[in-house]
Amino acid sequence: MTTVSSDNIDVVCLPQNTLPIKLVITALNNAVPIPSASVGDEAIECTSGNLFKTSFMDTDFAICASERNGFIASSSDLTVEVEYVEHPAIVQKPMLSGGTSCSVTTATSVTPTALALLTGTSTPNRNSRKLNSTWRLNQLRVRASRYLVLAYSFTGMELEELQDTPENTNGRMGNMNEDAPCCTEVKYAVLNTVDYSWTDDSLQQNFCDRALRLSESSDKQSGVIQDTVVVTHSMAGLIMSMALATGKCSFGKGATWVAISSPMKGTMAADFLENAFNDDYTEIVGGLFEFLGKCPVPLSRQSLVYQGEKHSNGELNAAYVAAQEAYRSNVSAAMCGNDYDGIFSKYQARLFVAGKFLPHKSLENDGLVEYQSCAIGLDESSFGTSYEDTFYKPQLNHADTVFLTGDGLFKDSKKPVKWFECLL
Repeated sequence: MTTVSSDNIDVVCLPQNTLPIKLVITALNNAVPIPSASVGDEAIECTSGNLFKTSFMDTDFAICASERNGFIASSSDLTVEVEYVEHPAIVQKPMLSGGTSCSVTTATSVTPTALALLTGTSTPNRNSRKLNSTWRLNQLRVRASRYLVLAYSFTGMELEELQDTPENTNGRMGNMNEDAPCCTEVKYAVLNTVDYSWTDDSLQQNFCDRALRLSESSDKQSGVIQDTVVVTHSMAGLIMSMALATGKCSFGKGATWVAISSPMKGTMAADFLENAFNDDYTEIVGGLFEFLGKCPVPLSRQSLVYQGEKHSNGELNAAYVAAQEAYRSNVSAAMCGNDYDGIFSKYQARLFVAGKFLPHKSLENDGLVEYQSCAIGLDESSFGTSYEDTFYKPQLNHADTVFLTGDGLFKDSKKPVKWFECLL
């Protein structure tokens, strides 16, 4: 891998997990002939008749091989077309910086089928027994619903009207409009949370007021939210919890609460900010936490200091306990990320640094919120790493879980958008 900085050129070894060649070979070795395949109800056309099934990094693929014309690998989300080149590319071995050397991969044996797919030669055993049934690749099936979705987003401003898109959220939330096909309407509530604590009564009431507006079946007088999917991310989970705990509103028939990356015990990022700014270490903190707020620490961040730690107090600790009970009793689905590395994106680097070097209680965190803080009070055995799990424990960071980076290509544990689609 070569990097260029100013007049310097650094050549270093590529990390082994960057190009998982061995996993590709394993997938091809595991290819099994099948008579037919489909994605949902749509059949995969393979005129050559050389159709195989395999799995790569948690994703099922159907492979249609056309010998010298290459092959096409299809999944429910991705299609990969492979072509063979006439002559091998000549790559000159680079000189590594610092006199280092890269480890050399070991030889791997391949099956006749894998060899045929790698080289474009005839696939073996054409007349051998194939699996009888049609192989189906999982695809989302839309269920009829009349739900309306309300997603909360936070900025330093507040908009009275519900928004049709997240355009006015200052890049703090991805667009979910196309990912809720079973819902009749998707709206975004833009609220000022920078200048308020999550324990603030007026902020909690604003949450309830927005949620009660969306469905005509909601009872505004008694504060009962109905036929609405409420989506909260990060601090919104605490605010919603306290609104429920203090009786400002409640969930009724047809209401669903989807809580994402909720810091139900707070976050050590807030404690770190308090320590750093109080000790005049702003130069160190400034670049990393420009997305958290500037010195002095805004009220919203102050209120997120970790439960039971030195910056918290008895009143705040008691509020956490009340919020956690309301959270446990009302959440319908939750996504709690546990990998600050997440999906490759422009957000990845700083969340990687935050997740690795902040004084988190656990390395299982999304950069800002620990998994244990998000999952507290919920049945941990109900969490799984597949997007089909209602309670999702994905390998995602804090930006990934708010749908800013889409889905990862292969792993089921890196598909937040598909998880959201499958919920509704």
